[in-house]
Amino acid sequence: MDRPSVVQSAAPGRGSIWKNYIVLIYTAIALAALFAVINAIISNHNVRWDLTPNKRYSLSEFDKRVLGGLRHPVKVMAFVRTEDPAYIELANLLFQAAAFTPRLTYQVIDVNKAPGMSREYGVSSYGEVVVESQGRRRDFDNARSELLIPAILQISQDTTKHIYYTVGHGERDLFDTDRNTGYSEWRNLLQQNNYEIDNVSLFAGDVPEDCKVLVALGPRKDFLPEELTSLGKYLARGGKFVAMIDPYGSPSLVDFLKKYYLDFTSRVVVDPAYRLTAGEILTTQIPIRAEDNAISRSMAAPAVFSLARAVDVTAKVGATAPDNLLLSQESLFLQSSHESWASGDDKALTTGITEYQGGRDEKGPIPVGSEVDFTPPGNPHIPLMKMTRVIGFGSSAFVSNQFIEMLGNRDLAVSLINELAGDEMLIASRERLVQAETAGFYVTDAQSRGLLVLGSFVEPVVLFLIGIAVFARRRFFA
Repeated sequence: MDRPSVVQSAAPGRGSIWKNYIVLIYTAIALAALFAVINAIISNHNVRWDLTPNKRYSLSEFDKRVLGGLRHPVKVMAFVRTEDPAYIELANLLFQAAAFTPRLTYQVIDVNKAPGMSREYGVSSYGEVVVESQGRRRDFDNARSELLIPAILQISQDTTKHIYYTVGHGERDLFDTDRNTGYSEWRNLLQQNNYEIDNVSLFAGDVPEDCKVLVALGPRKDFLPEELTSLGKYLARGGKFVAMIDPYGSPSLVDFLKKYYLDFTSRVVVDPAYRLTAGEILTTQIPIRAEDNAISRSMAAPAVFSLARAVDVTAKVGATAPDNLLLSQESLFLQSSHESWASGDDKALTTGITEYQGGRDEKGPIPVGSEVDFTPPGNPHIPLMKMTRVIGFGSSAFVSNQFIEMLGNRDLAVSLINELAGDEMLIASRERLVQAETAGFYVTDAQSRGLLVLGSFVEPVVLFLIGIAVFARRRFFA
């Protein structure tokens, strides 16, 4: 059988081989150029897809507002362990922030590998983050990502605002570091928010022009008529005044504030249902807070007040105050529970023991934090920040070193000053932080009794009934 003839192709010429090499080289160069262009585009236009339900790894709108509003360079130094899980979230946020704005730069430093730089910044342990801008510095020890943006916001403010505290009437001491009687922690928190703290004597003259907020912190003695005159002048020009008056404190200031429709009654708030576990009935949680008030809205949990008096608003919108100020709005933003009462028992404060008595006592809810805002005569439509604002608290203990870290007290103490000083962005940053953290766990006395009954009676009974059911099933239905 004849085989088919095999046709042999001609061998490729040398020119064809060089042509193939040229095409290969051209393709490689074009591909490399394409990759270079793509890499340049990616490096200048960072694109990420965050598929987590709460967008945990994305900049929020608030973050973008803060970073987009930076006017000066901000430097972040993170002294952390790179293998620390908390650092991973912080590093992710730092990367996104630096990609969003060129005004922010950051550096991650190992304390052991860079001891000289650690000493320069006064850092001796892992976990500290330093934020610097224009010679100002803000530190936070816990390297948590949710603390970074508030720190940047605080350090990037262009001006320092003055908060003045009255002196000369037995007020509480902001420089006292004692665990039980001091108030230094509140001062530290305000200074971290870039506020300058000063004392002022109203007897020596008027309230300084640069005063953003004036605070009377637990005065025990009377204000002189000349001092009240200076205070009235300050309020007439749109001042912001906070009065924290404990039971039986400063009667003359209490009478003065009645002209502005804030009534500090002599009754002390009692709430057995919301007292802390095994605590006395005069130290309680304040469960009712107004969500439409910026001061109380940012609280992570209820406030804890001790030895508080009632602070009521005695007029409706439209009432006239001294200097023809017009009451524009009022708010009872903190109130005790429905089970509480304001006790008229004179021995309640000294003994810590009292019972509700109709006719003498007032049933709750009892306001312990109230606000009245006034507009000047002839100009009722000015914005809130230009109004005269007076805020009253029936206790000063919630901002003391002993209580300020309990539940929502810290948020309340700082948001109070933020709101009156016109720093809404700081309040917004605290609200964002509140959403990311869990408040300290406290139970009321009623809740503790319920847990006792559940653990000592209900649970054993349920287990006993389950045992009976299993026995009966095996004995009679096997």
